[in-house]
Amino acid sequence: MRILILLAAIASLANVEKRIPVWIDTDPSVAPGGHEVDDGIALLQAFASPELDIRGISVVFGNADLATASRIGREIAGKFGPMNVTVYDGASGAAELGQETEASRALAAELGRTRLTILALGPATNVATAVRNHPDLAKRIDRIVAVAGRRPGQHFRSGPTQKTPFRDLNFELDPEAFRILLASRVPLVLAPWEISSGVWLYQEELQAAAARSSGMGWMLPAASDWLDLWKREFGTRGFNPFDALAVGVLVHRQSLKCERLSATVETAPDDTATSQPAPDKPYLLVRPSPGVQTNVTYCSAANADFKSDLLRRLGRETR
Repeated sequence: MRILILLAAIASLANVEKRIPVWIDTDPSVAPGGHEVDDGIALLQAFASPELDIRGISVVFGNADLATASRIGREIAGKFGPMNVTVYDGASGAAELGQETEASRALAAELGRTRLTILALGPATNVATAVRNHPDLAKRIDRIVAVAGRRPGQHFRSGPTQKTPFRDLNFELDPEAFRILLASRVPLVLAPWEISSGVWLYQEELQAAAARSSGMGWMLPAASDWLDLWKREFGTRGFNPFDALAVGVLVHRQSLKCERLSATVETAPDDTATSQPAPDKPYLLVRPSPGVQTNVTYCSAANADFKSDLLRRLGRETR
């Protein structure tokens, strides 16, 4: 019996040591009224993932202004996150790129203590500030997983009645931040619209997860309103959980199709413009480039196992 207990303890310790030290940078906007909920879903997914050792959470502007995102991020983490996790406020706009904030200082301090994987679920301002201001710490980042990027000619339409394509919002809100990340040579993984556009969450699935998990129970009113907006505006029965695919890179990588590609920032007419001629805007583009050093991992498809795994995690109690 003592041998069995010892073996179980050794196995438990080994599992703890295999956990991935992760920093989450996010721009949550979870609230009833048709506000985007995918950051909230990704946070609950991460909180329910024993593979991850969440070392800190930083908040950035994006889906909501910084004050709103901070309030929502602290509420989600306080109710459902790890007991010892701290939430830090970061940049309130792209103009603050390079300016130290509570978030960039905390991220740099944690990198000084341990190697990290960074989940960048919003504009990359906080992350790029830490990389630019502390270049000696960049080598301590194992990888950055960001929700951004596209192939040339790709337009982000998810439904038959969607009039205007989605923006590549995280990138477009601070293109210079992504230029810094590309130039830093830190390993960069992109979980873009392309991969999330093939994953759909439906009302009955949200309700089933909410029946098992207090986190999803808390989120259900906002998620249902977000789903209603997609039905009304885009003609779909469900919605794409964009940021959940970034977490999936870490916790269920075997269900994702990814490849090494070259990434560049290029300028072209705005595909979301409502008037002509369309003004130019920057695009984060990926393509095969034989003979050119590839510099990102681009994930483009998820099999059915990913969604099954996501729903299992969303249905778990995190505390």
